[in-house]
Amino acid sequence: MGKIASEANNGEELTLTVDDRGRVTLPKEVRDRLGIESNDEIPATLVGSVLEVNPKPSSKLETATAGRENWENTTPTDAGETLFGPMDQ
Repeated sequence: MGKIASEANNGEELTLTVDDRGRVTLPKEVRDRLGIESNDEIPATLVGSVLEVNPKPSSKLETATAGRENWENTTPTDAGETLFGPMDQ
């Protein structure tokens, strides 16, 4: 099946395997993360030798702030002191 490796600046690099019928299976972790389900159509673009797969965002995916109505009360306004301690030393 596929392997996922982290790339520092370019996101994640995936290695997928093509079966004898030309099919590629997306790892379950990737399908779950992107909200891809059976029979979903996934647009792809071929530019030279690069195949870009660009699934549409699923309505099942939540934003990072979902369920955080009081976000402003939980986020430090001065990250410097929070991250590095008192700055007047």
